[in-house]
Amino acid sequence: MRGRSNKTGRLNPTAWLNLLAGLVVGALCVIAPAKSIAANESVSIRTGVTPMKGSLYREYRVPVQSSIEATVTVPAGQSSILPLKQTLIRFDTDMTFNPHNDVTPVCPESQVGPQSNLASGISFMVDKCPHSVIGTATSLIYLFKQTSAPLFDPQMVIFNNGRTPAGNPSIKIYAYSKGTATGILMHGSLLPNGDMTVDVPVLSYDSAVGSFLFNMPGTGMEVPDEREPDGFRTIKGQDPNYVKARCSDGLWTSGATFSLGERDPATGADTGPTSKVDAPDFNDPCVGLPGREKLTGVRKQFPGSARRGSRPAFRVTVKNRGTATARRVKLVASGGARGSRRVANIPPGATRNLVIRPRITGRRGRRAKVNITVRSQRSTARFSARVRVR
Repeated sequence: MRGRSNKTGRLNPTAWLNLLAGLVVGALCVIAPAKSIAANESVSIRTGVTPMKGSLYREYRVPVQSSIEATVTVPAGQSSILPLKQTLIRFDTDMTFNPHNDVTPVCPESQVGPQSNLASGISFMVDKCPHSVIGTATSLIYLFKQTSAPLFDPQMVIFNNGRTPAGNPSIKIYAYSKGTATGILMHGSLLPNGDMTVDVPVLSYDSAVGSFLFNMPGTGMEVPDEREPDGFRTIKGQDPNYVKARCSDGLWTSGATFSLGERDPATGADTGPTSKVDAPDFNDPCVGLPGREKLTGVRKQFPGSARRGSRPAFRVTVKNRGTATARRVKLVASGGARGSRRVANIPPGATRNLVIRPRITGRRGRRAKVNITVRSQRSTARFSARVRVR
């Protein structure tokens, strides 16, 4: 049952954990001399991408539910594990982050930042930026770097952090463990090549990360909240269009490099070497439909009048609202003007401003109807207007 209070006279779960932590660290000090840990860790990752609805396409990116799960393990019989200092995730470039600040505003540092009370918990931090949440996560940590002291309660919330000065999508991650009553703040940005690096601060109780699972936007994560009738509330990403993906070649490939090493819990300074551990690539088969282009007219700019035989500029704007690239695109003028020209392909979702200078053929003194057609292999957009011929 959830949300039950302990009876009077009993230690609450946090007190029990703190007592257990004290006993464990005391025992470790007695039986284990201080020494560095051998770098025998291995890392594995697993990613998941599922369309919000419908199908995936080879070219057009659609909104998806995305997840990444990572695990750090040690050989059987090894009782200690190196703490995580940095994660470098290599996402398949078919997946992109797409900040929409009008949907999930940037969560400013003044609300959730280094000066915040990071021991306040997930619910409190979400209240600081309730509309900026783009995902959630959970984690397993090992207290005192000991695999015999796992703690399963760490939770994380991911906020939209806008874009970096270079224009790359940026996220802010707040992590909190009720058992240790401690929170940390992390940042990451997704580069065009699919790399995302996140620096991990020193964890409380000199703990090491055993695994984590990120979900964006996610289907909901329950977090403690004393204001709710049952003591819990559900947190999930607020922008279903934040993560988009396509399946360009039938296979998504992801990788990771974890930097592990010991640091001074008080200062964060390195006390030993940093070991970089590569995870084997994770390959996830996918199916992308070929899609179909769909050209639509957006606006036009035609001359009001023109001399017969002249070649004035006719400007049109078209958008490909389909799910495939419009190829072999051609502009054709007909009616009171004659001419044609080839233009570049138009990818799905792209808008193009096009110009054609056809020869005016209408009779002088008349208002000739000029038609401009933008035509690809399987789609057409049409524009027309009357032009006075001089």
